[in-house]
Amino acid sequence: MLLRIRLAAGLLAGGLLGCSALAQAQLVNRAAMIALTPSIGRVEARLDNGRVGVGSAITVARDILVTNCHVTNQATSIKVIGAGAAWPATQEAADVTHDVCFLHVPQWPNQPVVLRGATPLRIGDAVVALGYTAATMTMRGGAITALHAHEKAQIIETDAVFNSGASGGGLFDGEGALVGMLTFRMRGASGHYFALPMQWIRDRLPRESQWRQIAPLGNERPFWAGDIDRLPLFMRAASFQDQGRWNDLKDVAEFWSAQDSENPEAHLALGIALSHLGAHEAAVESLTRSVALAPKNALAWFNLGEAYRANGNWGALRRVLDTLGDLDENLAERLRNETDKTTTGELTP
Repeated sequence: MLLRIRLAAGLLAGGLLGCSALAQAQLVNRAAMIALTPSIGRVEARLDNGRVGVGSAITVARDILVTNCHVTNQATSIKVIGAGAAWPATQEAADVTHDVCFLHVPQWPNQPVVLRGATPLRIGDAVVALGYTAATMTMRGGAITALHAHEKAQIIETDAVFNSGASGGGLFDGEGALVGMLTFRMRGASGHYFALPMQWIRDRLPRESQWRQIAPLGNERPFWAGDIDRLPLFMRAASFQDQGRWNDLKDVAEFWSAQDSENPEAHLALGIALSHLGAHEAAVESLTRSVALAPKNALAWFNLGEAYRANGNWGALRRVLDTLGDLDENLAERLRNETDKTTTGELTP
């Protein structure tokens, strides 16, 4: 099989938050990314209804790959495509709730990826999503836009775009170390893309007794696919925001920020809701708390600037623009343009 690698324009493009195109290029080791491609397999799962599910998988140990359970959940047989051949998986080990499924693929020839060490991830870090679109390997670059605490780990939100075929693919830092597994996205104007934490993969590597034969796993759903009132708070907030349900967003964000007062995303969500509801002074308070907790979150600074603009606080808005210009010039320019439409030169020194 001819492996085609498409270096998408997004690999060098700044995303919604964080890095300019030049900064992204400087932060990503492209040679390391290309060298990783053999370690990502293409999954074909023969389902119990006769259809074929497709996805991606990451080599994490000798003869062991990891993918999402939602790719293989109803499979009666699974094969992984790589190195010009199809390699049958003989066993699996599944944690459906966390959407982490390991495949035992004897004689799989490709090398395991490197798992990132103890260095913490930060909002704005450059990342690359590596997985399959149909039969084509794709790379998409971007930044970490949020880190969501969930079950003693952090679900990674990114603006590195990926599609359904990339489920089970890898999210890598600028040096090519695995930081997460591409898993789900929320459709909407904000373009939310999520990766499971690498810790869930490392901590769940199967023991010999945990392997089982390939067979359908039942009807259990992963944590991110339930009814909205059972979703994690960060997902409820994102859904309400995309739907413009500002009162619902306010309610869930108030509960979220009370439950997790040190979470900058909770205060950001509350600030956004309050701004849309016209409570601009309260929005400034929430957004100020958000940027204090995550000072490199350009989206929070942008929304704080919008709240200051609504309040007519031009001095504070100038200070926000100075900070935002260092984080994301595209967002800074957008804020300037929106300000120019509603003012008559108040920002001029």
